[in-house]
Amino acid sequence: MESATIAVTLLGLAAGVLFRLKVLLLLAGLLLIISIVFSVNSGFTFLHAAITVMVAQMLLQGSYFLGLLIRSISAAIHRARLRL
Repeated sequence: MESATIAVTLLGLAAGVLFRLKVLLLLAGLLLIISIVFSVNSGFTFLHAAITVMVAQMLLQGSYFLGLLIRSISAAIHRARLRL
């Protein structure tokens, strides 16, 4: 379970650095389906399944936002270096 958490976080971070919003929407949709299938296969109750889906989405979207911040900061640094 921990390795899946790390994988989702790294996927969101990489998507934020490399891609735009359309890729996030695609990844969020795929993650929704995968986390629902995982919850059903694990025999989770509805509440545990809902928490699993929300935590997975939170990790993906939060790390995507951090990736956007990294891309924005690196672009600003690059522009500042070009002016010098």
